[in-house]
Amino acid sequence: MTRSDRTFQAIVVGAGISGLVTAWRLKKAGVDVGLLEIEKALGGCMRTEKRDGLILEKGPFNVLVRDDAFRNLLDECAGEVATVTASEAGNARFLYRKGVLHEVPMGPGGLIGTPLLSFGAKTRLLTGMLFSRPARNDEPTIAEAARRRLGAEVADTFISSIVAGVFGGDSRRLSLKACFPKAWQFDRRKWSPLLYEMKVLREKRRRLQADPELNRYRGLISFRDGLQALPDWLGRQLGDGLLPGRRVVSIEQYGGSYRLHCLRNGRGTEETFSCRHLVLATPAPATSRLLQPLAPEASDILDSIQSASLVVLNLAYREEDVGHPMQGYGFLVPASEGDMPVMGVLWADSAFPHHGREGTRIIRVFMGGPRDAQATERSDAELLDIATSALRGPLQLAGEPSLVDICRWPRAIPQYHVGHLDRVQRIESEISILPRLYVIGSYLRGVSINDCVREATELGERLAGDIMAERTSAAAARLNGTPASGAGRQPAARASSRIDSSVA
Repeated sequence: MTRSDRTFQAIVVGAGISGLVTAWRLKKAGVDVGLLEIEKALGGCMRTEKRDGLILEKGPFNVLVRDDAFRNLLDECAGEVATVTASEAGNARFLYRKGVLHEVPMGPGGLIGTPLLSFGAKTRLLTGMLFSRPARNDEPTIAEAARRRLGAEVADTFISSIVAGVFGGDSRRLSLKACFPKAWQFDRRKWSPLLYEMKVLREKRRRLQADPELNRYRGLISFRDGLQALPDWLGRQLGDGLLPGRRVVSIEQYGGSYRLHCLRNGRGTEETFSCRHLVLATPAPATSRLLQPLAPEASDILDSIQSASLVVLNLAYREEDVGHPMQGYGFLVPASEGDMPVMGVLWADSAFPHHGREGTRIIRVFMGGPRDAQATERSDAELLDIATSALRGPLQLAGEPSLVDICRWPRAIPQYHVGHLDRVQRIESEISILPRLYVIGSYLRGVSINDCVREATELGERLAGDIMAERTSAAAARLNGTPASGAGRQPAARASSRIDSSVA
């Protein structure tokens, strides 16, 4: 059975945070927009479950507000989505080194005494902070820049851990330019890291003095009901324009419009949707399949962008079965620590006490990435055995967890390897031949929630401006009795490209 066609001015495919924010910005501007999503749940990997009095984050754990787009979004949803700031108890960070958890030094005094670095490495770090060579090539890897500036031990111990925590990737392959553009801008200059950091801090103080409201979302934050509260709120703003459970199986391009053929709930009823403006906010693999017949070179480039797979385990233990105090944010594992099979562990109820309940501790374990590329293919029993065996010593665990939640994220985090921004530029150049079609997602210019919100806000506002301009042009043409540019024209024979693909 096929349902009749429904037409929108714009359609967004994919209800991750990028697609949701794009559609919401269009809706706010008065655009008739539809959002198609294969899943019933919204938010992509922003998934939260409440179980047995606990809040379990299955994907990202918290957010950091870094620019106006995200700040404004939080302001607009504040009446329904309450933010929670990480507790001071969660400030301490730890690194795993040779079977022991060491607190990461936060100042010069702690750096002098830390056992995480040798005396030679500390000396090298201090001299590198005062002065170190700028980059000799335009796109160093993160590891190369860190070694040149701060020394090999710092790069292999601290930087590799941070990169694993943010990108789930290998600092020896990831591009500094694509992953940390501000750090790349600095690395091209002949400034000392210390003087540069002092300059950044002075500028930050000036901005805060000029506008204290910039500090209203300070530090790491979450939401009272978990991170999924934000995508759920965005979905509610779309009203009947939100269309979950729609699997896009083919797209036609005809004239100046697009027609999308869908299966509702993955099978059964067929539906078609038409629009003049189309945004693909699907993950890179799905976007590649959808673009293959229309822009095959763009599709091929998308396929070349590698992604890391992750597994998130939420483990609840009775408080008396955890010997370690777990006061802090958690710990990361340097790539060189081959005996530890996990990338990092967060102490959820220490950073955000409202995630837990009295008498219970929540441990979030991250596995996968290039250190264990097969992690998502392992059985639940194997993953649980690996995690509990690895953590039993460092966290002094006794007994078995009272709750186990395992979530797999295959190809979840795009890897910005050297040359990534060139690939992005080529993708955008190739799809520019397709009228009013746009792509957006974490595989382009930022993997964090903050990055996705910023990019989606910019696209939504720009696209809304284009659509409003089209309306004005069409209205003026009607008054003058002449057809608007591109309006009312139909090709003698419909030229169509059909995409036989599924959005997975």
